[in-house]
Amino acid sequence: MKKITTFILLIITGTLFSQFQRSVISNTNTNGAYGILEKDLNGDGILDLMGASEIDNTLAYFINDGSGHFTQIIIANNFTGARSIDAADFDNDGDMDFAAVGSSELAWFENNGSTFTKHSIATGLTDPRQVRVSDIGTLLDPATPDGDIDIGVLVSGENTATVYLNDGSNSFSRFNIISIDSPQYLHGGDFDLDNSPDFLITSYGGDEVAWYKVGSFGLVRGGTVVSNFNGAFGTEGGDIDLDGDDDVIASAFLDDEVAWFENVNGDGSSFTKHTIDNNLLGASYVHWVDIDNDGDKDIVATGYGDTTGNNSQVVIYYNDGAQNFTKTVIDNNIQGAATFSVQDFNGDGEYDIAVAGSESNEFVLYTHQSNAVQTNDLARLTVYPNPVYDILHITSANPVRLIDVFDITGRLILSTQRATIDVSNFNKGYYLVKIILQDESVITKKVLVLK
Repeated sequence: MKKITTFILLIITGTLFSQFQRSVISNTNTNGAYGILEKDLNGDGILDLMGASEIDNTLAYFINDGSGHFTQIIIANNFTGARSIDAADFDNDGDMDFAAVGSSELAWFENNGSTFTKHSIATGLTDPRQVRVSDIGTLLDPATPDGDIDIGVLVSGENTATVYLNDGSNSFSRFNIISIDSPQYLHGGDFDLDNSPDFLITSYGGDEVAWYKVGSFGLVRGGTVVSNFNGAFGTEGGDIDLDGDDDVIASAFLDDEVAWFENVNGDGSSFTKHTIDNNLLGASYVHWVDIDNDGDKDIVATGYGDTTGNNSQVVIYYNDGAQNFTKTVIDNNIQGAATFSVQDFNGDGEYDIAVAGSESNEFVLYTHQSNAVQTNDLARLTVYPNPVYDILHITSANPVRLIDVFDITGRLILSTQRATIDVSNFNKGYYLVKIILQDESVITKKVLVLK
């Protein structure tokens, strides 16, 4: 039985996702497609997409029918230089509103059911790059939400990371929370293991990636991840080497480089650089995810290409479990590959990739197509998403008899027959999910629970 179980496990964790099928989400009103983000926009439990197109000055959302087919709905077609978009219920009426930045403006768009009303928040901004919405509380007590949706913006031309605090009536006050040379991208993490949120920011002009902590009336610098990183662009925090602390992945646009940075001491005081690729032309956005569901962290990235978007690529760096990465090119025909989203958009339990092509003027979806030979097709099993914040899903053609969840010390946390597990009350960290199938096969997966 042990040999049979091992053989089944090798099949399940093998290269099931070596091919991707390309389909166009939309190429209408998408000139300069740049910003893309996933949200469940209509509350049907299916992930939809939002998009921002700079040249067409268009903000749109794309309703997913559950099988990866999308219907475009225009939010606005006159928002100059539309670049980045995010969603939240600003007016607390139960539907999804939007916030966006264009070439010089920040605004939120009120959802009226069939139309959207624009509410301008700030104009005259110089090259805003990224917008994110969240209830961040107050600057004096950012860990305590106040019930209002606030907005964060990186304003590259003004060298500031800025927050617009909502007074509860959607009137916003601007605070510059940090000065940084041409900020490009922001992402969260916990780099000193103090259980309070930290923030990574790339400085395109300063050629560095640094992390920051929340301080009095703004952010304070916690440490430098890397300097002399030419055209620092995309970044994310996550436990790449599975040692319990958050590391960093980042891209250098002008050096065509993707690298990960090991949090050596676990407190964010020192990082060791490990180059993954120095031949991704115009290396742009990066995201870590266990895309092949084998328990280790892979990396998805886009390379913008040259100045006109030629020689652009969408790639996956597959991790062998020891942080040795193998590059697989998913698409080299897209032009100007920019932001992307990695989620299961067609409901098959496998990760897909949605990408904005800013020079080919399209939003594109790449869905996993397995070409592996399944000698025991009934044994196929998927545990997703991983990492997980709230609901863990387990799918298997071979019926599941029992699921046991253990913490990293081996203590039994939960025993269930249900294929959906609510982990929202679990502590942050790694867990072992032991799945016993009806044929007595046993498969164990390592799952990371985040907060």
